[in-house]
Amino acid sequence: MRNKPRWQKNFFCYLLQVLVPSVMEMAAVRRIKALRLAFLCLLFLVVYVNLAGPIWENLDLAMLISYKQQPRQNLSDAVHVLGRSEESYCGDPVTNFVFIKVHKTGSDSTAAIFLRFAYRHHMVMCYPRRQRGLRGFTLTFPSTEIYKSNCSRWNVLGDHYNFIVHHTVFNKTAMDGVMVPGTKYIGILREPQSHSRSVFFYHNHYRIFMKQEHTNPLGEFLDTPEYYETLVRDRRVLRERNFQAFVMGFPPHMLRTQDTEVMDKAIRQLNESYTFVIITEYYEESLVIFRRKFCWDMYDILHSAKKIHEQHDPRKSIPLTHAQLQNHHRINAIDYRMYDFFNMTFWENVREETGRGFWKEVAYFKELLERVNTYCSTEQNESPLAVPASKWHKPFFVDHTLCAGLGRSPRKWADKLFDQMTGRDKIWKKINVTENKSVDQSQSGNETSAAIEIGNNSP
Repeated sequence: MRNKPRWQKNFFCYLLQVLVPSVMEMAAVRRIKALRLAFLCLLFLVVYVNLAGPIWENLDLAMLISYKQQPRQNLSDAVHVLGRSEESYCGDPVTNFVFIKVHKTGSDSTAAIFLRFAYRHHMVMCYPRRQRGLRGFTLTFPSTEIYKSNCSRWNVLGDHYNFIVHHTVFNKTAMDGVMVPGTKYIGILREPQSHSRSVFFYHNHYRIFMKQEHTNPLGEFLDTPEYYETLVRDRRVLRERNFQAFVMGFPPHMLRTQDTEVMDKAIRQLNESYTFVIITEYYEESLVIFRRKFCWDMYDILHSAKKIHEQHDPRKSIPLTHAQLQNHHRINAIDYRMYDFFNMTFWENVREETGRGFWKEVAYFKELLERVNTYCSTEQNESPLAVPASKWHKPFFVDHTLCAGLGRSPRKWADKLFDQMTGRDKIWKKINVTENKSVDQSQSGNETSAAIEIGNNSP
């Protein structure tokens, strides 16, 4: 075979020298472009991850604000959301309040409800100081004054009191000086004749006024009440004369007035200070209204059906004559007028709540109370009672712990809350050490003085 000419060989070599580097350069460019594109994608992904989250979060927040600004639906048409209805929009539960505990009105049962709530919400109670002569579930009664120094550990807890439940006489000016700002006031009233019967026999007043063997001691007292009142040693507080009005804050120097205009003016002024007054004769209905006003869960107002300090004296139910009833109205005119006023305001509250499913809630509450108390009254070896969520409460279980709490007396609840207060703030040992040192120093000083005195008197 004939060899190719020399110029052809040179031409092919030239093509290889030119084209091969060009192809390689093009491949390199493609690789660079691919790497650049990958880098840009990676950069975009990093930016998206860091910025997209806050953007969507802000968008969700804007949508949520827009939703909350929409008009609220009627509570009777409330929908269930996580076990709660739209009633939960009323806000946080009220945790600053004073309960004016009027004797023999069902106030012990009510105090137990409030103390259980206070314990669950870590409230700071004005707990009575251990003073000599202090008896019963009493704070400052029958005094109309109250100061922080009336409360135990006031030098440490004095700026945080948001709860009073012990017996005291309502005095808003004085109590505002003890409590944290914004405190609400709650009262309780009972139909005056029923209240007088309960007070008279509970305190054994017939033993003060007359011999025990009388068949109708209350009736005989009401025949001539002014005479029997002269037999009472301490006449500052006469429990048979406008006693509920006195505890609720009616001016003491006006308790014997018969001027209805004076009564009505003072009662209207008191009404401005109270957020709500419970009516004993409509106890469950009152608790439902209270729950709505104070934004509590229905779980918070559960209570034992067992009456505290129930009386069984048959003479308590003996009918009174017309003259005796007239005398009772005369010496308790303010109690009757105050009860009628707050009973009227109670039914005004009922009318306001009727369009919001009030009576359905009352019926449900009474049924729930019966179920809970039936369970608590039986042997609790069985499994806990599961109560599903409703429009008015979250789901909960009824077990031994809850039953024990519902059956606990106000005194034991108060002691339990006080122990929680001092334990939580870690002041119990600190205060005790300080007090013990003061007592030891005082005793040491007294012993030294006594020794000096004995030495001086020695023969």
